[in-house]
Amino acid sequence: MPNLINKLKNRIDRRTTQRVLNTQLGIENLKRHSFENVKTGNTFKNSSVLSGSVEDPRLNDGRPTLIPWLYEGRVLTDGNEAVELALASGRVWPAFDTNDEATEVSKRISSKLGQKE
Repeated sequence: MPNLINKLKNRIDRRTTQRVLNTQLGIENLKRHSFENVKTGNTFKNSSVLSGSVEDPRLNDGRPTLIPWLYEGRVLTDGNEAVELALASGRVWPAFDTNDEATEVSKRISSKLGQKE
């Protein structure tokens, strides 16, 4: 029995580690998207990153996921379009346990980049 418990703990630890790594990579991808917007001049009202939380089963198993809502200088108003563009990018986007957590991280990212969202 102790061997089974250790195997389960290891599996849980690997999943947790993978979730943390994917979240960190996703945050870096949001920053990268922002920098690409600045580089190409595709900003909106002095903002290079606008992100929003969505829940779509195709992104992070439906967990609240931050994705960009600013593409080519255009603020998206259709969540389906934002999801499709996020999927088409092939990038990992950060997922969270709650929308509140996603919103807080989005605010921190914008703050760190010197922008208001």
